[in-house]
Amino acid sequence: MRGAEAARELKALRAKRILIRAAELGYVTEVTCEMRECLCPEELGGRRYFEPVSTELSDWSPTHEHFPIPKREGGKETPDNTILAHRLCNRIDYSKAVGRSHRRDLERIRRAREAAAAASLPQSTLAAEVVTEVFAPMPEPAPPAKSLRKRNAAAWRSLPPAELAAHLLATQTITDSAWTTERRLPRESRESFIRRILLGETPESTTEETVA
Repeated sequence: MRGAEAARELKALRAKRILIRAAELGYVTEVTCEMRECLCPEELGGRRYFEPVSTELSDWSPTHEHFPIPKREGGKETPDNTILAHRLCNRIDYSKAVGRSHRRDLERIRRAREAAAAASLPQSTLAAEVVTEVFAPMPEPAPPAKSLRKRNAAAWRSLPPAELAAHLLATQTITDSAWTTERRLPRESRESFIRRILLGETPESTTEETVA
């Protein structure tokens, strides 16, 4: 008779016909989630908590699970291959079996647990928590982070002369005023200017080195 009582409860929950039929035949005797791992929060009621089937697709509505032979292994939707499961527990079990991410589903469970815990608190406790949150001191604002561009600028400006010269020659977009207060000589190229200021080279010294 336990199956008959389960069938009446499943009808009230608007469960699938296969679940009701399995209960009538004695394959489902209790309205409990029979997944290997039921994730319905105890704050809601755990394995025995179910919400009626609706168009909103509740995480805790009753669903049919193929067992002992899974559907992916050829199991049929028959009363003797049926167990009752929460919709969300059923989906997470399948995700684990096929290696699919279920991070979002776990987050849904966390939010459900927090909401159920909050709903079970006395109103005076909730009011106290709200007051505490509203009047809690504001945290000190964090100092503004230095921009990456400024940090990079400080880094290349502190390079030794030879390395700074190589960096400037490789980075054509850096203007003269960004690294020196000196000015170019008439008709002096950017490369010659950098070499003269940072490396002490002059056209005459370059010519002498070439001849030597």
